[in-house]
Amino acid sequence: MNFLGHSLISLEIDEKENKETLYGNFTGDFYKGLVERIELLENLKEGIILHRIIDKTSDRKENLLNELLTEKFGIFKGIVSDMFIDHFLSKNFNNLFNKNIDDIERKILDRVKEYKNIFPKDFERTFNWLNDRNVMANYKDIDFLERAFQGLARNVRKGEILNLAVTELKKNYNLFEKKSIKEFLYVKKKSIEEFLKKTF
Repeated sequence: MNFLGHSLISLEIDEKENKETLYGNFTGDFYKGLVERIELLENLKEGIILHRIIDKTSDRKENLLNELLTEKFGIFKGIVSDMFIDHFLSKNFNNLFNKNIDDIERKILDRVKEYKNIFPKDFERTFNWLNDRNVMANYKDIDFLERAFQGLARNVRKGEILNLAVTELKKNYNLFEKKSIKEFLYVKKKSIEEFLKKTF
């Protein structure tokens, strides 16, 4: 899952366990190397740990979307899966969480922005894009999603295949929707369990 899925898992943990995982989880892809060697407050490092647990769980061979994506997208299946999940979370947000996605997106971005003075290299540009374009809320829009894939296709080496992601999505839309939501709920449950084992 992408920024929205990661953030929702953090919000649940932070509210229930009085943690501060959101910042590290949100920026997790921009911190490299061993967690213990990253120069960051210990409580914020827990978010990076959570981010890596989520990614590891999502990357498992049994990911529910793999059977629909592997043949067409190969090594890019994970990127496609992540963005499809965020699309369906955004689209079904009110039904799934009984909350307004615009309010939650603002809450997420405002909390992350509190740490602007320690943003890792290259993250500020990504944050500004997410903030200025309301990406997490707009992922529900299929045309917006397609433009996001087109941007990735230009920026990822040999990523041209990503231009076809939305075409594939439309072919099996209802099946992708069912599997994406089920996959998110599985990853959320397993990741929270694993995170709490590691940090308590």
